[in-house]
Amino acid sequence: MIIAHDWGALVAWGAPVHAPERWRKVVIANIPPLQVYGQVLFTPEAIDRVSHFWFFQMAIAEAVVAADDFAFIDYLWSTWSPGYDASEDLPRVKDCLRDPANLSAALGYYRATFDPARFGSEQGTAEQGAAWGSIPSQPTLYLHGTQDGANAIDDANLAEIGGLLAKGSEAAWVEGAGHFLLLEKPAEVNHRILQFLEAKV
Repeated sequence: MIIAHDWGALVAWGAPVHAPERWRKVVIANIPPLQVYGQVLFTPEAIDRVSHFWFFQMAIAEAVVAADDFAFIDYLWSTWSPGYDASEDLPRVKDCLRDPANLSAALGYYRATFDPARFGSEQGTAEQGAAWGSIPSQPTLYLHGTQDGANAIDDANLAEIGGLLAKGSEAAWVEGAGHFLLLEKPAEVNHRILQFLEAKV
């Protein structure tokens, strides 16, 4: 089984398609499949929520993100998972980013994926589609927090995701959870994953 969230979700949408013999079931949280993500990413509200994608392209991004003990990270977490007390998590996140090489590597994901010269181009779109544009044939559990401030979807989007997935799959809300639902509702998320794994297809 492969379990993934956010950046890992892109890999988890693609890996079971490219090497189906390696995974029996798939669990993905908070990043819809490319077919749905492409629809919800370009509304004005969504662009505002993901403005960091574009800001991180700038050379000044490292300095701004690191300033005032990574206040930028505090802000992102507070908007992505509103109401979640991240006081135990954030110091660990910041410690991982304090080395300038680590921060540059973290921003590198965004710079490679959302390079303004390539993002939306014919070649860039083809590359994204090849990497994670197909739906796994394996049963897939898709979970999304109802309070996700980074990647907001609605009931219609969730239903569309469910309709794309293979037999034995499920697309479900995690009520009251934001973007970091694995931290916010660990018991519920673990329970759902275990139920999914135990279910016969």
